[in-house]
Amino acid sequence: MGDVLACLRGWHPALALAEVKALLPDSKATSTGVDRWWRFEGEQASHRQDVLEMSSGLQCFLIDGVVASTEGLLQSGWLEQMKAYLHAHPVSGTVAVRAWKQGGKIPNWSLSSLAGQLGGMLGDMGRSIDLNDPDHVLALIGDGPTASLACGWMEGDGQAAFSSGQRRAGERPFFKPVSLDPRLARLAVNLASGPKNRGPVVDPMTGTGGFLIEASLSGRACIGLDIHSEMVQGASMNLAWAHDDAVPSNSSVIRGDATRLEDLLPEAWVGKVAGFVLDPPYGRNSHGSIEAEQLLEAAFISARKVACIDAGFVLILPVHPMTPHPMASLPLDLDINLLNGSWTDLLAMVERCGWTPLSVHAERVHRSLSRLILHARCAPQD
Repeated sequence: MGDVLACLRGWHPALALAEVKALLPDSKATSTGVDRWWRFEGEQASHRQDVLEMSSGLQCFLIDGVVASTEGLLQSGWLEQMKAYLHAHPVSGTVAVRAWKQGGKIPNWSLSSLAGQLGGMLGDMGRSIDLNDPDHVLALIGDGPTASLACGWMEGDGQAAFSSGQRRAGERPFFKPVSLDPRLARLAVNLASGPKNRGPVVDPMTGTGGFLIEASLSGRACIGLDIHSEMVQGASMNLAWAHDDAVPSNSSVIRGDATRLEDLLPEAWVGKVAGFVLDPPYGRNSHGSIEAEQLLEAAFISARKVACIDAGFVLILPVHPMTPHPMASLPLDLDINLLNGSWTDLLAMVERCGWTPLSVHAERVHRSLSRLILHARCAPQD
């Protein structure tokens, strides 16, 4: 069986890789040596199409994509490789070549010139060129930092940015400054929940409903809870706005306590929830006298009671400024300076509540604040 080359977006490749792995749990991922390009083997085309439609961090797939370092490589030699590739992977219908770069130019290599030569090669092979609406696109990508090229028949449209501009947090009818960017909200939902058919998603403290918007738009069943009536009403408004007032029947916002999920969720959901996404409302006392650490622990315990066997949990927390690490996850034993509480105590609490921490990532918010994304999985019960 052949493989596909997953081409990740430039925003946070390490998070994007974790997201694609979660969405394709039965596939084998292998590094190409370029952080944004990973080979995936063992998934059907229909599964990949779901990932392309849902993912925040994936740009496209290349079918059996060719990856080459330009160091010491002659352009004529690379073109011969691509000629062999095109003969080995014929397509029917019209074709076009599309080229783009990431992270800067490759010295002494012109992508536009190479794209033109590839187009000429396709013409010589009898392929019909259609630059406006081709049936198939041959993608040519240059990675400046590693001076590498990737090329192959593309699955997906290769858009450079997750198309969320029309639903930015500031555009919603109900807005709070702490609302997450849609691209991170979508990624968190996918990272926590895995494939779409695995089960529903729950946001125990939904706030303005950003997670719910992304979960519902990607076709997942989802419920958001909040203890505050104002947030429930506001998140409901935002959900309706995102769906042009046609909210799916399997998506809703309810007033309720994050520590009592078993009593509040539909009976059919108990033991079936695939993913939990939580961006706790630190900075406001959301549950009366319950301290933030106690509230978080109670929420993890409650989630464990309604989770399916392999459920995921993504927790997002504010931390003191950190050096960005977009190309790799952070060591779990790193001394991370949380704004509230101890990182060591937090990890111990997560495990005590029946969850296994898998990975942690950092994202810069602004000069004086970073954001931590912790991914955990439901641990087997004794």
